[in-house]
Amino acid sequence: MKRKVIVWSLAVITALTITGCGDSSADSGSYKSSAPMANDAIAEEAYYDGGDMVSYASEDYEMYDEAKSTSAGTDTTTTENASTSNRKLIRDVSLSVETKEYDTLVKNLSDSITALGGYIENMDMHNNSYNSSRNSSRNSYIRARIPAKNLDTFINTIGEQTNVTNRSESVRDVTLTYVDMESHKNVLIAERDRLMEYLERAETIEEMMSIEDHLTDIRYQIESMESQLRTFDNQVDFSTVDINITEVIDYTPIEEPTEPKTAWERISEGFSHSLRDVIHDVKEFFIDLIIDLPYIVITLIKIAIVVFILRLILLSNKRFRNWVKTRKEERKERKAEKKAAKAAKKEGKVLETSGSKASTEVSDTTASESTENKEV
Repeated sequence: MKRKVIVWSLAVITALTITGCGDSSADSGSYKSSAPMANDAIAEEAYYDGGDMVSYASEDYEMYDEAKSTSAGTDTTTTENASTSNRKLIRDVSLSVETKEYDTLVKNLSDSITALGGYIENMDMHNNSYNSSRNSSRNSYIRARIPAKNLDTFINTIGEQTNVTNRSESVRDVTLTYVDMESHKNVLIAERDRLMEYLERAETIEEMMSIEDHLTDIRYQIESMESQLRTFDNQVDFSTVDINITEVIDYTPIEEPTEPKTAWERISEGFSHSLRDVIHDVKEFFIDLIIDLPYIVITLIKIAIVVFILRLILLSNKRFRNWVKTRKEERKERKAEKKAAKAAKKEGKVLETSGSKASTEVSDTTASESTENKEV
């Protein structure tokens, strides 16, 4: 008889556990509605069995009523405490900042985080050595966990030492989720305690194994909820701050609402900015050229060696040698033709010049003769 009561009790507890895994509102309703049905079932089973089981079933019924009232009282108390105590708020902040003193800033931030009771969860630094791009500036990413009460102080400290170009903040209210989960955990603890009492009364190995299986499942759920609650506590107590640090030469100007600039002001500012960028690029070009000069010399030597080897290989070929000779002879012939053409042009110019001079002298002689005849 006792075995049947234990089996029925385990069935009820299983039903309570399954319904307890849904939403908190559904959990409370299903738990409160299923408990009386389970109690009626136990009482009915005890009634038909008769005898000693009536008193045992009545005892179980009283235990369920006590658990029911305890759970309801726990829910009410927890809700009241949640409404009167501080809310569970999770704050996350993301910052993008610029600095001219990179090393000093990183050290100061590390010291500030430690002084405020926080810790660095993750840090990624790019120092841009000679193996990386030399034109880009150094930058870092820091994820810090700061006590919630000191978060504003830490953000103000960053703002005083850097130029903040971007800031985003989010706040999550997990109060209701936290309260519901804590209430659900208390219900599971009550079920675990009842199962422990049943385990003490178990008379056979089968009963003990069945109860142990249910205990294992409930303990796993309790540990899982406690882990989630600890995670919430950590996120509430320590805010997460993501900081992206960039080293710059000049700070990004913060544009404040002012009167519109004139065309001449816009032109002068734009020209100055472009000229500064050009000078910077030219300077970086020559710096990179000097830095890479050994690599350039080595590359040119390699190219010269390759060309020399290819030339030797080609000259060892007879057909190639004949082709080279032919090309040389053709080049000589072209040069000779060009020289001859130039010489011919020069001779032609000399003949034309002498001919023009002779014709000029003849014309002068004829003119003088005609003049003399007129005079006579």
